[in-house]
Amino acid sequence: MTWRVLSLMAGSSADGVTLALTLFQRKGTTWRYTLLEGTTTAYPPTLTETLRRAYTLPAQELLHLSIAYTDWTAQVVRQWRLHCVADVLVWHPHTIYHDPPRGLTWSLGDGERLRVLTGLPVVHHLRARDIASGGTGAPLIPSADEALFQSYATLLNLGGIANLTHVPTRLAYDVTPCNQLLDALARSADPALAYDPEGRLARQGRFVPALAELFRSHPFFTRRPPRALDNLTVQQDFVQPFLTYPASPEDKLHTATHLIAEQLAHSLQEAGAQRFTLTGGGTHNTYLVETLLSKLQGSPIAYLPAPPELVAYREAIGFGLLGLLRWLHLPNTHKTWTGAAASHSSGYLSL
Repeated sequence: MTWRVLSLMAGSSADGVTLALTLFQRKGTTWRYTLLEGTTTAYPPTLTETLRRAYTLPAQELLHLSIAYTDWTAQVVRQWRLHCVADVLVWHPHTIYHDPPRGLTWSLGDGERLRVLTGLPVVHHLRARDIASGGTGAPLIPSADEALFQSYATLLNLGGIANLTHVPTRLAYDVTPCNQLLDALARSADPALAYDPEGRLARQGRFVPALAELFRSHPFFTRRPPRALDNLTVQQDFVQPFLTYPASPEDKLHTATHLIAEQLAHSLQEAGAQRFTLTGGGTHNTYLVETLLSKLQGSPIAYLPAPPELVAYREAIGFGLLGLLRWLHLPNTHKTWTGAAASHSSGYLSL
């Protein structure tokens, strides 16, 4: 059987949404995919700025933002539907709060409104049941990695928050702040910059030991997997202290790059990885990748570059499968990945 799934993936960097139209095929218990079309649509500047400070907004403003965010998303989908036919829409909207120990995860977006505005059945908020079952609710992508990307034993996604999937032992967790921190520091150097292209500014800087101590001492890094890192913690405990520290943006970018690479290298070594593949926007940060590889020198861990399709669309394709499984009432998470009490089919259905 085959299904055409349109998935929309909003990462934690608050820079836009990645869309993927994917053809999924199932033969027995085996899944295959073909990416039919993909693109990334940037948020309007005013929406980007609002999303970056959304965690500071009062409840009523958040609810209004949620509707505006839904309406913008619907416009993007309607434009695509002019030439793309899909059976179901899978939506992973922008997350505002994520606090698994307290049973909390909350993202922007009204699935029922998106269903009405697009005319497509919508699967959304895929973390909810995992959180209710005692899981971390993130990362969810490992279940799709295991089903679709079997040839890649260890995957690191360099998004706003970097996460790891190690398929052989079903180990997955959030590793470290990544592009959220680097992009904020790039904007502090030049407000016109959305990010530090190829890590050029970071390459010019020097290491700041005091910032390294602040970063390394955070209790998140001592927690055992499964573990999830939320946007609020990244902004309050990493981004703001780095921004306010009295050093040049180049020095802060240089230091952050080395610390991120240090955590990534440690996660690969701790997992017992033999080879790894990078995906996500941070893969284009040449200096970050070079720094990671330098910290792995002398180890037996090999770097296996991914094709451009996987770099750009791994998470959008993967969430498309997770949503499709939910639509079919099949399990789309596994308790081993997230620490939940049971495996289940997670997500809201707006049919």
